[in-house]
Amino acid sequence: MATETFILVVDDDPGVGEAISSALGGTYSVQTAMTGAAALEAISSTPIDLVFLDHRLPDLPGTDVLRVIKRFFPSTLVIMMTGYGSEDVAVDAFRGGARDYLKKPFDYRQLHQRIAPLLALRRTSAERRKNPLVHVAGLPDASEPNGDHAETNHRARAILRAIRYIEENLDGTLSLEAVARVAGMSKYHFCRRFKESSGLHFREFLARRRVERAKELLKRQGRTITDVFRDVGFKDMTHFTRVFKRLVGELPSDFRRHPHA
Repeated sequence: MATETFILVVDDDPGVGEAISSALGGTYSVQTAMTGAAALEAISSTPIDLVFLDHRLPDLPGTDVLRVIKRFFPSTLVIMMTGYGSEDVAVDAFRGGARDYLKKPFDYRQLHQRIAPLLALRRTSAERRKNPLVHVAGLPDASEPNGDHAETNHRARAILRAIRYIEENLDGTLSLEAVARVAGMSKYHFCRRFKESSGLHFREFLARRRVERAKELLKRQGRTITDVFRDVGFKDMTHFTRVFKRLVGELPSDFRRHPHA
């Protein structure tokens, strides 16, 4: 029989959701989502204790969803999953606030042992917050930001709308004004909220996403560097090369000469 502990599985492969639900469903209440937008909608509707979050989702990167979750729902535990495991992915996940990292395929039978200590820590932290006379050394304060819960959900959805709009329009001109309008905020308010949520200024976030998309395209056969920089929204080769070198550490031509994770 399920307890009051709620788990969300976010993966576009329904088999993963089914497998985790089968492994944990007898002890916990498990629901699934196949996109980042659906994940945030679920978290906004039901207090979620733990999220299994895939690194690659159809609408936006799992690391972006992770940052939004940790900004607006910081007490929610997140375990990042990936079928494209690398040290960089793991580092990004932990920097973003994930508490664990699983490389697919993993042993679903081990999930109970994997999540039990995290959930116990979360419960202890929650009790500490309820009782100000209790102090547990080393436990972070995972309380949600001050303010009304509905307002928190509203802001979370607004930031995710902006991120999703950016992902869908990386190949074109993306102005701050247009993205702020999608989020329903003034430019100033959006810049402040976006930096709080993503950890990056809008322009830097946009440059990084374009370069990440460029890296994916450069791995494909038959795509010239000229094709790639245009497909990710850069206006000229010089600017593209300079930004790529700054973020990746090598030129686009060097990057495509050898395999990358």
